[in-house]
Amino acid sequence: MTAAITSIAPRAVTNSRTAKYLRDFLLGILPIMFGAQLFGWIAFFPQALHGNSDFRQLYTAAYMIRTGRGHQLYDYQAQKQLQDALVSREELALPFIRPAYQAVVMVPFSLFRYRTAYLLFLALNLGLLALCFSLLRPHMRNLSAAWSWLPPAMLFTFLPVNVALMQGQDSILLLALLAAAFVALHTGREFAAGALVGLGLFKLQIVIPIAILFFAWRRRRCFGFALSSAFTMGVSLWVIGLAQAKVFVQSLFAVGGAVAPAANQIKFPLRTTLMANLRGLVAGLTAGRLSSSTILILTILLSGAVLALAIRLLRKQASADAMLLAITASVVVSYYLFIHDLSVLLIPILVILDRYIGLSGATGGLEGLAAILAASLFVAPICLFLIPAHFYVVALPICGLLLTLSLRGEKIRNMWPIAHVTELSNPQDREHGN
Repeated sequence: MTAAITSIAPRAVTNSRTAKYLRDFLLGILPIMFGAQLFGWIAFFPQALHGNSDFRQLYTAAYMIRTGRGHQLYDYQAQKQLQDALVSREELALPFIRPAYQAVVMVPFSLFRYRTAYLLFLALNLGLLALCFSLLRPHMRNLSAAWSWLPPAMLFTFLPVNVALMQGQDSILLLALLAAAFVALHTGREFAAGALVGLGLFKLQIVIPIAILFFAWRRRRCFGFALSSAFTMGVSLWVIGLAQAKVFVQSLFAVGGAVAPAANQIKFPLRTTLMANLRGLVAGLTAGRLSSSTILILTILLSGAVLALAIRLLRKQASADAMLLAITASVVVSYYLFIHDLSVLLIPILVILDRYIGLSGATGGLEGLAAILAASLFVAPICLFLIPAHFYVVALPICGLLLTLSLRGEKIRNMWPIAHVTELSNPQDREHGN
């Protein structure tokens, strides 16, 4: 049986000087964030309407499924031919490298012309952001007490979210699924949380690390994940067949740079230094000094160490708080990751900041450090404009936040007075903190 976690009333006043500074920092930085991204929208939006967006790959993949071309879904030449014909002519096609079930979900958009479909998908993403706000609202009460518009302003001015909106990316859908899973864990619905995460397998690089941690927890969320992931993979296999499933796996390794692409497979260059994860950090810090194979081995070893540390500590934390650590760890160890994928970090950023700002008489320490790192992560993606060739440095505050969350270990449940845990009668649940 799972512990019931409930929220208490927000604390409008805090005695922590650090919390006050963080609150004032957030209020002060929002106009700058808004202005910078407004110029981004003005510059990019016309290009997106003419086909220069990531949405072209989702749109074309959905068209291929609707027109009975699932057997060519991962054929690069077929993708390029259709993207040129349906969207706009470009030197390179944007390869579709997701499980086929996502293309099935996108089929309704392929019934419209590209421009109309892009606008409809933008409207859907805005609706999903509103859903995220509704789901996380009980966990942003202290932010709202500081300024009623602060939570929605942070949600809509986080740069990765805006990039996802502009590009027509599916990262906001994953954000909504993980937010719903966080809320489900907060109310003790572990099976539902696992099922929601499993539906996000279109972002394999983020969801698989979370799945590994789920199975290490050995709780009911494992069964939920197994059921929903089996369903999505079954749909994918049914749509494309076994031969294309093999091509999909080969394409994953090819786009990640682990193997050379075969004929009619993905031929698309990836800049590793644009990845705010361990792989990007290792590649950026050792640029020109280590071979690609050495960087790959070092990244795998570091990622394994991070997952091992997370597995050791997660069982000592309440389920919802463990989800914050799992999301952060998944970003750190993801094999490839771009700025729009960082949208999922909004969940730990908002929750950690809200809890710390609500503290009365906080003394700093790890609690204050976690809040400072969360605030820095809210701003750090601006590095894309300031130092685009070194965007990998954004991985440093992410790793710092993960380390801070890990160092707290089993103390996390008693850190923030905004939440209290009512233990039920099962001794085993008390032992595992669930």
